[in-house]
Amino acid sequence: MPYSKITKKGQMTIPVEYRRKYELKEGVLVAFDETDKGLVIKAIPDIADSAGVLSEYAELDEVLADLMKARKENFR
Repeated sequence: MPYSKITKKGQMTIPVEYRRKYELKEGVLVAFDETDKGLVIKAIPDIADSAGVLSEYAELDEVLADLMKARKENFR
C-alpha cells in the first residue's frame, strides 16, 4: 500500500501511480470527503472543460459569470 508523509505545513505528495490513474495534474482542485472508513480525496471537474458540450446552449463567459454570481450568493 503506497503512503505519504504529512509535512509541517500540512502538505503531502500523492503517489505517482494515483496521480496518473486519476489524472491529478498540477492545478487540479480536489475536495475532501469524510466517511466512516476515513478521508476520501476527489478531483473536482473544471467547468471550462465542459464548455464545448455546453456551447450550443450558452456562451462560456455567461455561464462562468452566472456560476460565480451563484457561488457568491451561496457563501455570504
